[in-house]
Formats: sequence, structure tokens, C-alpha cells
Amino acid sequence: MEAGRVEMAAGRVPFSGYADDCTLSGEVRLDADRLSDFLSSTAAFEVDRVVARALDDGRIIESETAALLRDELCIVLATGPRGRPERRVWTRQLPVRVQVGPYVVLGYLHAPPTIDPIKSNERRAVVPLTSSVIQYTVAGQPMLEALDVALLVGRRIAGITYATSGELAAAHVGVDPARAPDDASQNGAPR
Repeated sequence: MEAGRVEMAAGRVPFSGYADDCTLSGEVRLDADRLSDFLSSTAAFEVDRVVARALDDGRIIESETAALLRDELCIVLATGPRGRPERRVWTRQLPVRVQVGPYVVLGYLHAPPTIDPIKSNERRAVVPLTSSVIQYTVAGQPMLEALDVALLVGRRIAGITYATSGELAAAHVGVDPARAPDDASQNGAPR
């Protein structure tokens, strides 16, 4: 085992969540094929070995366990297994900007080619975005985090708009996406 890593019991996966007032990390017992399936099927769950960081002043609070409601979270980092390959479908990906709680997330929304990607996700409990960047502040300091897959809690989404590939690329290298080139004509996504 690598130095600094905590070994997890079988059936447990790392957990990173983003709530209105803090970020959380720990581990959860996964009772589904994927974390997104688990979150979609439960309204409440427990996180063990919790470390919470307050957004307002950056203070850290640790706890052995915490009970969470899915709808108290804005975003969850997807970890653990990807699920069964036979359930995967081909999708197109569109760059989007999403406001969810105090966070702005840039990433790719996936949808079947014949379906409106934004409308198809309006009723989902969990909406995945790939190659995501999350923007927020902790103790007044801007934060920018890149995530492979961000799971957005559907009820918390305030708005989804199309973004440009330039905005996503700029966010991934730490540039303010508002100053990125407008390439909507290049990627075909309406603004």
C-alpha cells in the first residue's frame, strides 16, 4: 500500500462531495454497480472517515461517520467501478456550464444522438458530467478542481447552458473561462 493512503474494506469506495456550506471526503459502502446508481437509488446514506472543510472560513471538521441526504449535496465525484459494460450506450457529448449551489461546473453532458441533452436530464436524480472542472471559493479564495466525472444532484441544478470547448480547455489549465475564446461555431453547440 502507498504511503499516505488509507486501505478501504471490500465494497467501499472513496467519497468526495460538495454541499452548500462545505466539501466532504470519506468513504461509502457501495451497494450498486456504480456510485451514480447508488446515489440515484437512495435518499440517505452514511459516509465513514469524514473530513469536512467549511466554504466560509476553511475550517476542517473530522468525524468517524456522518449521515447524509443526497439532496443536501450539490456534486459528488464519481469513484469506484464504472458498472456493467453491456448497459453502456453510445452518446454524443456536449460542453456545458452548470450552476449548482455555490459551484459552477464546466464539463461534457452525454446524451443519445437523437435526444435533447438538456431536456433528457431534467428529471434525473443524478446527472453525470465528464472531464469536469468545478469553480468555487473557500475562505474567499477561488478554487478550481478538475474531476474525471462529476455527478450533479439533479434537484440542485439551477441552470444548464451550453459552453464552448475553449471555455472547458481554459478551465482545465486554470484560466478564467469567461476570458476563453468563443468557439461555439466550431463545435456546433448553440450558445
